[in-house]
Amino acid sequence: MTETIVPFEPRFGAFVIESLTFGMYGESRNAIREYVQNGFDSLRQAIEDGLIQPDEARVDVEMDADRKGLTILDNGGGLRTENAASVLAAIGASNKDYRNNAGFRGIGRLAGIVFCDKLIFTTKAPGQKQYTKVVFDAAMLRAKLSPDGTYEKDAAETLAECVTATRYDAEDTNKHYFKVRLEGLYNPPDECLDVDAMRTYLSQVAPLPYHPAFQFAEQIQQRARDAGFNLESIRLFVKDGERLPVELFKPYVDTLAVKHTRAPMTGVDYPVSPTGRWWGWTSKKRASGAVKDPWKGIRVRIRNIQIDDTKVMREIFAESHLVDTPRSSYSRFADWYVGEIFVDPRAAIPNARRDGFEENQAWESMRNELDEKIATPLGKQAYRTSKANQLSVENITKAITALGEAVALLEVEDAPTAAIVEPLMEETALLRKRIASAITIAEPEEINALEALAVRRGELQRRLEIIYAKVPAHSCDEEIGQAIEDTMGLLYKAFRERLAPHEWQRVKAIVSEITGVRSD
Repeated sequence: MTETIVPFEPRFGAFVIESLTFGMYGESRNAIREYVQNGFDSLRQAIEDGLIQPDEARVDVEMDADRKGLTILDNGGGLRTENAASVLAAIGASNKDYRNNAGFRGIGRLAGIVFCDKLIFTTKAPGQKQYTKVVFDAAMLRAKLSPDGTYEKDAAETLAECVTATRYDAEDTNKHYFKVRLEGLYNPPDECLDVDAMRTYLSQVAPLPYHPAFQFAEQIQQRARDAGFNLESIRLFVKDGERLPVELFKPYVDTLAVKHTRAPMTGVDYPVSPTGRWWGWTSKKRASGAVKDPWKGIRVRIRNIQIDDTKVMREIFAESHLVDTPRSSYSRFADWYVGEIFVDPRAAIPNARRDGFEENQAWESMRNELDEKIATPLGKQAYRTSKANQLSVENITKAITALGEAVALLEVEDAPTAAIVEPLMEETALLRKRIASAITIAEPEEINALEALAVRRGELQRRLEIIYAKVPAHSCDEEIGQAIEDTMGLLYKAFRERLAPHEWQRVKAIVSEITGVRSD
C-alpha cells in the first residue's frame, strides 16, 4: 500500500472572529469588565516599574452625556509605538502570563466590537514622542460577518480591511496611558445607558477596595494578609457626562436586606482552603431568609476580579460532587449569605468567558474543597435556621393562638359543618408533629414553654372533637344522584352514536322509564 503525504495550508475563515468576539461573552456588558481588567494589569505593571505610586493608579469610565459613546482610560504604562498596532490587532495572542495577570488570552480587548460602530484604542508609553491609535470598524466587521452574506475571505484578510493604525506626535513625552473608546453605541447593554446600573455592575465585578464605612473592611483585609492573600485593588471612577466623577467601592455595608427589613450583619466567618488554594469570608446574620441586595450571594474572585456573578458557588450549593444524590434543596440557600472567595491564580485557570474555571483536575479538587468548607456547612446552617424558624416557640404560639380563636367561634355557632371543622382537626394533628419536632431541637429554657403549648394543643383537639360530634351526619344522596346523572349521560351518548334510529328511540324510552333520567 502506497502512502502519500498530502500538503495543505490551514486556513481560518473570517467567522472565527465572530466566535472569538461576538460569541465569546454571555453578556455584552462583560466587555466593560474586560477593559477594566486590562487596565488593572497595566496599572499593576506600572506600579512595579515605578512609573506611578499605588495611590495614583486609577481607571476612569466616562459615559457620554448623550449615551452615544463610552470611554475607559487608565494611567498605566501603555504600549510602545514599536508594537502597539501588532499587539492590538492580534486576536487570541498575548504576552501575558495567567499566573501574573488577570487577562492573558488576548481576546477580551475586542469584546466591545459587539455593541459599538467603532472600537478605538489610543495608547502611549512613557518617554516616547508619539502615541498610537488603532481603530476597529466594528460596523463594517459586523456586516462582513452577517450570516446572510457569502463572505469568503480569511480572518487575517478581514481584520486588515476593518482595522487602521496611525501614529501621531505627542505633546507631552512624559505621559503614559491606555484608552478604549466605544463610539456609536449599537444595542448596548443597560449599563452603558444608565449610570446607576454601571456603578452597581462595576462595584461588584471590578477589583475595588472596601468602603471605609464597612465595619468589617479592615478585619477582612488583615485576615486575608494573615492567610497570604493580598487583596489587590485599584481606584475606579465613573463619570456621567459633564458631572464630577464618582469613586466606586465594593458594595458591602453593615446591613443586609432580608424579607421586608434591613438586618444587621452580625459577624464574618473566614473559611480557609486546606491546601492554601483559596481564602474567603462569609457573612453572619440572625435573620432567617435570603438576602435581597444586588450583591447577594458568595462571589468567586481571581486577583480580586469577579468570575461571573454567583453562578460558581450557586452550582456548588445545588450539586455536590462529594455525594451521589442531588442536593437541590440547598440551592435556594446560596442567597442567604454574602461573601467572597479569593482564588490563588496559580491554583485554577478561568475559562475564556470568565464565567467559571477550566474543567480540569485542579478545579475539581478545589470545587470539592469549596463544597466541604463552605456550601455544605452553610447549606446545613441555613436549613436548620429555616426549620428552626418554623419550629420557634414564637411561631408555634401564634399558630396555637389562631387555632384557639377559630375553635372558640365554632363553639358558639349553631350548626358547624364538617367542611369547617375537619380542616381544623387536620391542623391540630400537624401542630402535634410540629411541637414534637421543636422539642427535639429546642434550647433547655424553651422546653417548658413547648410542653405548655402541647397541653394547649391537646385541649383544643378535645374541644374540636366535641364540636365534630355535633355535626349532622353527612348525606351522600346528592352526590349519588349526580353520579347517576353523569353516568346516564355517557350511556345516552354511546347509544345514540352506535344504534340505528329506531333502536335508539326504543332504548331511550326504556332507560328513561327505569332511571328517570331523560336524554337531552
